Amino acid sequence: MINIGILNKGPKFNWGKNFGYWYNVKFFKNELRELGYNIEFYDDMSHKFYDSDLIIIDTRSLSDSLKNKIKRKINFNIKNEYLENINKISDFNKNIIWLDLSDSSGTTSFEVLPYVKKYVKKQFYIDKKLYRENFFRNRYYADYYQNKFSVEEKYKFDVCPLSKQFEDKLVLGWNIGVGNYFDVFNFHKSRKYYCIFNSLFNKNYKELFKYTLNYHYTTNKSQDIFYRFNLRNKDKKAAIHFQRNYVNSLLNKKYGLNGKRLDHKSYLEQLKNSKISIGAFGWGEICYREFEAIKMGAAVLFPNVDYLETWPNIYQDNFSYMSYKLDFSDFFEKIELLLNDNDLRENIVKNSQKICRNVYSDEGLNYLTKFFKDISD
Repeated sequence: MINIGILNKGPKFNWGKNFGYWYNVKFFKNELRELGYNIEFYDDMSHKFYDSDLIIIDTRSLSDSLKNKIKRKINFNIKNEYLENINKISDFNKNIIWLDLSDSSGTTSFEVLPYVKKYVKKQFYIDKKLYRENFFRNRYYADYYQNKFSVEEKYKFDVCPLSKQFEDKLVLGWNIGVGNYFDVFNFHKSRKYYCIFNSLFNKNYKELFKYTLNYHYTTNKSQDIFYRFNLRNKDKKAAIHFQRNYVNSLLNKKYGLNGKRLDHKSYLEQLKNSKISIGAFGWGEICYREFEAIKMGAAVLFPNVDYLETWPNIYQDNFSYMSYKLDFSDFFEKIELLLNDNDLRENIVKNSQKICRNVYSDEGLNYLTKFFKDISD
């Protein structure tokens, strides 16, 4: 039996903590134990946590310290913010699995690689040589827009490149598509907190799965296009947010769409009644909005991400999503194609829903089993 301790810090009554990134592991905890992996979650770095055969620590557990929050508040440059902590932790247990929870494929903390057993991330560049490039704002797509549109003042960013000797430490994890998105159609907010209460005291995660947002699909759609973006116009990192703002301007100019904010239930209702959901990158490439669109039965139109690997992989072009080019040259063409081809749109919805459903099937359990084997070897 391999004992694996996972640091899962955060407020106890936090939906994301209990039903977000780790929900699939909690769901299959008994099955994983039968296969030889005893998984335990810890709120702090206790002696029991350190006594595990492997310990999993994520970037947010260390970067969200009060000290670092204050430094970021005053725009103090934090370099190698993890190394001091990692060195201290390795005195207690050297079998550290580093979980990079940063939003973008390009934002990394490779400086920890010499000190950890494995490095896990939600998504990677397929071509690992890209991790030896110095991209603007440490993102492939921000660099593309900076070079093409001169969005910001040009300057270089500090980045620790991926050394070839450590490439074998990289292990693909999974993205936020595994999360248990709460079903606001059938359960009120009070039921949401009742679910969390159950999870903390009964730890019956399979029972709580019934509160997951269900999968919908109807051919009778009252709306063609859905989109809602937080444009972050006041954020100085304009190259990161350029794509959202540009797509917003394109849609407003051609269709006069109103992207005002909605309450969550109205937001999901509109998604359910829309033929296509148009997405754009945020702080990173992968956003929960696309997974909500899939659950609501809208075909996803999203920037091309053929350069990434992730799981669950809903980004299979013309199969489970439709892509548009980073330069937007085929943007309207792809919109019209999806709107006019009912069969294509229906197949994309069904294929993407199947991929997401499989996370909680034998396929999902097999993926987790291989993952825990890979980080244990």
